[in-house]
Amino acid sequence: MPEEQALIELTWPDWVVVGIYTVTMFGIAYWAMRKIRDAGGFLLGKRKVGLWMLMGTGFAGGTSANHPMGVAAATFKGGLSGMWLSLTWMFVTPFYWIFPPVARRMRVVTVVDTINLRFGKLMGAIFKFVAVLTGPISMGLGIKSGAIVVEVMTGGAISELQAIYVLAIPTLLYTLMGGVIAAYATDVLQGILIVILSFLMIPFAIARAGGLAQLDASIDDQFTQLIASGGTGYGGWWVFWFLMGCLMSAPLVSMGGALTARNEMYARLSIVGGLIKRFCTIGWGLAGLFAIALYSGNELLVAHPDKVFPYAAGDLLPVVLRGLMVASVLGAVMSSLDGGLIGFSGLLTKNIYEEYFVKDASAKHYLIVTRVFAALATLAGCYFAMSERGIVDYVTMVEPMGGLCGVAVFFCFFWRRLTKWGAIASVFTMFPLFYCVMNPAKTHFGIQMYSLIEPGVVFLKQCYALMNYEVAITMGESISLPVEISYPIYLIPGIAVMIIVSLLTKQHNQRDVDEFYARLDTPLGEEHKLKEMGYCEDDLEELDHSVIHVDEEDAHLSTRLILVDILRLPKLIKSGEAKLSDYKIDFIGLAASVAFVLLFLFGVQMLGKLF
Repeated sequence: MPEEQALIELTWPDWVVVGIYTVTMFGIAYWAMRKIRDAGGFLLGKRKVGLWMLMGTGFAGGTSANHPMGVAAATFKGGLSGMWLSLTWMFVTPFYWIFPPVARRMRVVTVVDTINLRFGKLMGAIFKFVAVLTGPISMGLGIKSGAIVVEVMTGGAISELQAIYVLAIPTLLYTLMGGVIAAYATDVLQGILIVILSFLMIPFAIARAGGLAQLDASIDDQFTQLIASGGTGYGGWWVFWFLMGCLMSAPLVSMGGALTARNEMYARLSIVGGLIKRFCTIGWGLAGLFAIALYSGNELLVAHPDKVFPYAAGDLLPVVLRGLMVASVLGAVMSSLDGGLIGFSGLLTKNIYEEYFVKDASAKHYLIVTRVFAALATLAGCYFAMSERGIVDYVTMVEPMGGLCGVAVFFCFFWRRLTKWGAIASVFTMFPLFYCVMNPAKTHFGIQMYSLIEPGVVFLKQCYALMNYEVAITMGESISLPVEISYPIYLIPGIAVMIIVSLLTKQHNQRDVDEFYARLDTPLGEEHKLKEMGYCEDDLEELDHSVIHVDEEDAHLSTRLILVDILRLPKLIKSGEAKLSDYKIDFIGLAASVAFVLLFLFGVQMLGKLF
């Protein structure tokens, strides 16, 4: 064991703090367990989840240990621009205001229900394959990140392998007990802990360095630029293309929480949790930036930058606060893992088990099956957590992964001409390209795939060269492409193929497509109109054999939605079917979110000039 790592050791007061946290989690789960009677309660809380829980899960559920770990590691390696590993999602903020009410109006149980309705069961089956393949990978990333923290902060007394199970098993148990209610309730507490985690080390790092002036003197100016230049970090094109991949994944990432909301406004306001996360990104980035000054000569951290965040925590924090840091990291892992388990088990139950194997079983039966699938998902996540891939590399692969199917889902809410075959063609175009360029492909298949796209790679490399942007490409037994080139190689062909094929083909089932948009055009509380048109009022009825009724005070908060009508807006206004005032909630939120993004990024840039 390296000497530097052995110096870190938790004391018994630290373990007391961790113990208190664990007992609290199970106390909340026991409280929630008494409210769970069926799969609808377990998966969606009967669509009655309130504002505080939605904001809590909007923050905590989207913040795993890989975020502080990955951002700190990237900042330690490349300077302040490493914050873009998480901060890129800032640009998606306006979308997170206009999309949640769209998702809530779908009245589905899982994302697959949306895909089945809009594109048919063949596209739904493709998405299920991709989701079953990629879901555990995403969960594994969070588990792996937390396990590294536990290993480093216990001085190796708990190995990374042991820590994987230490994290996964308690999360599984309280999720099985209380379902989405337990997950969301604990997310509120875990969100508070994550905020503490994000800023806890900053004053201790400043004190260790001897003050801000000393830190400034120890950090080269090239590491304090938010947009890097000269190959020291993440440049503008990296941010742009990483954003495109994340944006295509956004509907799949944000749909789960919106489906549980009591009303459309609560679904929208879950964005507040995401905004809090952006502030926390500053804390993670500063931790990595200060580590440049404090640990640039530490061979362990230079060789393993993934360990920068936990090592700094163990080195800088005093007794008890180290325990609080471990508890905070546990909270970060558990808050994202529990949401992943619920979403994944819901997909397996509703869209595979109930659809293909056992139809019309009792609500209790489906509840038991859902819990079994959650346990299996945990085992799969643990398996992928044992990957040798580094955290930063892992994040850049996992964050945009949903875009493989997300491109079609993103476009389907507003482009009504999109067809089943266009969606399927986009997935089959992007999947092999994504596999080839986003993973070190040591297989014959990977090298053969690369040979097919090499002309496109060369062309893009020449374009970047014209913009004075250096791009290195490595070929040999493995393939490693920079994200600036890898993203357009799979996104641009995928979108182009989707558009062309859709214009050449017909809808798979016009009635289903009509129902899809009828749901989007029907505000909450007016489900009777769907029934009068011969459509389903709420898909949850298939599992629980009862219809969800929206309370009167939660209905009619919005009339029309800008995301659904954006391409038809001139026609709707001209015909009198809509007026601009119908979209006032959308417009107000969009203006506010754009202003927030600009002010926030300006503030971060000014912060970098302090060092």
